[in-house]
Amino acid sequence: MKPLVKYGLLLLALFLSVGGYAQRTKESLQKEINSLQKEIETANKLLQETSKNKEVTLNQVALMDRKIKNREKLINAYNEQIQALDRSIRRGESNIGKLNGELKTLRGEYAKMVRFAFRNKSRYDQLEFFFASEDFNQATRRMRYIRQFTEARKNKMDQIAVARKKVSTEVEANRKAREEQALLLAEEQSQREALRREKEELNAQVKQLKKQEGKIQQSIKDKQAQAKKFQKQIDDIIAEEIRKANERAAKESASKGKPASNDKMALTPSEKALSTTFSANRGKLPWPVERGAVSSSFGKHASTVSDKVMITNNGIDIATNEKAKARCVFEGVVVSVVKPSASNIGIIIRHGDYFTVYSQLDEAYVNRGDKVKTKQEIGRVHTDRVEGKTELHFELRQGTETLNPSNWLAK
Repeated sequence: MKPLVKYGLLLLALFLSVGGYAQRTKESLQKEINSLQKEIETANKLLQETSKNKEVTLNQVALMDRKIKNREKLINAYNEQIQALDRSIRRGESNIGKLNGELKTLRGEYAKMVRFAFRNKSRYDQLEFFFASEDFNQATRRMRYIRQFTEARKNKMDQIAVARKKVSTEVEANRKAREEQALLLAEEQSQREALRREKEELNAQVKQLKKQEGKIQQSIKDKQAQAKKFQKQIDDIIAEEIRKANERAAKESASKGKPASNDKMALTPSEKALSTTFSANRGKLPWPVERGAVSSSFGKHASTVSDKVMITNNGIDIATNEKAKARCVFEGVVVSVVKPSASNIGIIIRHGDYFTVYSQLDEAYVNRGDKVKTKQEIGRVHTDRVEGKTELHFELRQGTETLNPSNWLAK
């Protein structure tokens, strides 16, 4: 294989198999880092607001615990970037070695051509060589030979110039990668130090709250009981919506002499279109508050203060600033506005066969049957003066299935 072709294939393989993948990975990691930094910054601001209360609250502990988890994820993301750069540097060094080898070969081949031409310089005086031809055919062949030899030397010089430029480019890319790696290592160390301080602060907060463990356990149990009642209300409301949709579809099918649909929830064409659009926005939905940080994640987990109490969350809790407004995450229709307790209003919005639930509101701006738009303000989030927190509870369902909202909200 010719050196230039071999050299070109080497670079092509490098860019296709390494360059593109490394770029995509870097962008993905940077997006995650930006998202985590934003949530940590929001948590810091909320903690500063709640720190005016001299007594440590469960809300402060929850925010600090969440911030630590995000900080750990951030450090992991930095580590992934550092490892990716390390791999890139090693590949670059290997590639530089290969390119230098190619360059050495090209220079050697060119040197042989120069030496050959020098040893036979009298023979290759172009005019003498040409006019010494015995006939026209020989003169034509000699002219072609002279031209090919000249072009071969020029091509070899061009190959050397290209190889030198590529080596220089690889060396510069490696230098920049090392500089970026050094900056990331310094940032990672800074994040580890911040994590150490936060863990110390969290341990001190938990230790302080442990003195009231019995009282806290009872408070958590009471809230879980209230949440269970509210979940029953939500389940009943959604079940009724599904029943009415299926009943309507069954009547329409009967009037047209068609069998009823076996779908879990019968949808009109416009409702199907809305469901499809909603589904296509997974991971892109706006947050249900303008500014906030997740204080309690989806699923079942132990309390930060007492591992004797398990918390089951069918959605996520989002800590936000006082007087914050709850926002609809997607266009839809309000199917219910309920009041499970004196200080808690809940709003359920239907988006085709998807439902979003917004609760822990002290005021609702919408009524049953209202059509709402994406990011429309639908209520004001309740502020608990005792615990010093403003927190929205947000849930997402598809039919009767409970989904993790964190997978659907924009990062």
